[in-house]
Amino acid sequence: MEYNEYEEHTLEELWDLLEKGEERLKELLAAPVNYYIPGDSMTYMSAMSQCWGIEGAKEEIRELEAEMSRRCSAKNNEKEKK
Repeated sequence: MEYNEYEEHTLEELWDLLEKGEERLKELLAAPVNYYIPGDSMTYMSAMSQCWGIEGAKEEIRELEAEMSRRCSAKNNEKEKK
């Protein structure tokens, strides 16, 4: 079974985490762009860190949405069985 870091959270807590994740992504996207100057390792790391932060925030949002969707589907399936 795959590890689920959100398993212990309630649906309300997941909504809160999703809102925080969306705010974080907005902040990252609004930040000035770090450009890479060829041959300069510091600008490379700065630019890549910015990209990795944005991609990480997007991935966290996708994981939260998937967990919330899974839980809602499970609840709907339980209701249909009754």
